[in-house]
Amino acid sequence: MLKMTKRTVVKIIIFTIFIAGCVVFIRDWNGVRLLLVSPKILKYRPIIQEHAVKHQLDWRLITALIVQESGFNEHAVSSAGAKGLMQLMPETAKELGVTDPFTAHESIAGATRYLRSLYDLYPESSHPNRIRIALASYNGGRGHIKDAQQIALHQNLDPHKWDSLNLSLGLLTEKDKELHKEVWGLVVPPHGHFNGYPETRNYVKRVMRYYDRLCFYSDIMRKVKSIFS
Repeated sequence: MLKMTKRTVVKIIIFTIFIAGCVVFIRDWNGVRLLLVSPKILKYRPIIQEHAVKHQLDWRLITALIVQESGFNEHAVSSAGAKGLMQLMPETAKELGVTDPFTAHESIAGATRYLRSLYDLYPESSHPNRIRIALASYNGGRGHIKDAQQIALHQNLDPHKWDSLNLSLGLLTEKDKELHKEVWGLVVPPHGHFNGYPETRNYVKRVMRYYDRLCFYSDIMRKVKSIFS
């Protein structure tokens, strides 16, 4: 019987983990989509990492955001007029100094800076909550998040936790006008009704799924490389 060295056994174990990781990576549409855009991820990874480091964000979070926003389509244009990899609205792009949102470097630089500014708005939240609340602000607008925080406070929920805001966002529609009267004395929240709350809820969920998958896969790859290096 062929005897295996300890190093060989370790390699086999790591390889098995790697294969298992691949299975996890592509077990649903999220993983399949990541696999399909992997060439683009490799192409833009240096740029993403450059700006992620500059603004102290995880490059994998920015990558997950791009996957959700545009699927790494540099020429993407939404029905609402959002453009480029990061789907910046014209007014937001202008505020960020992004002159051409179809230029990947500009889009990534501006949107990463923007996400960091949103993250910084919630210093009282823990890091996992700050990420999710910043993503919700990126998608649904800072104003609606502020209104949701007020409703959370009114209902004795923690306004610094995403779970609380996830619930409160659903209470910003016209059917909740009596609640709005209690909170603000008005039938309409300060930043208007938010009928798009299901999209924002799903947006945060999808980005975090991509992010978790990227973290898992990159950790597996790092372990594999360390064994074979």
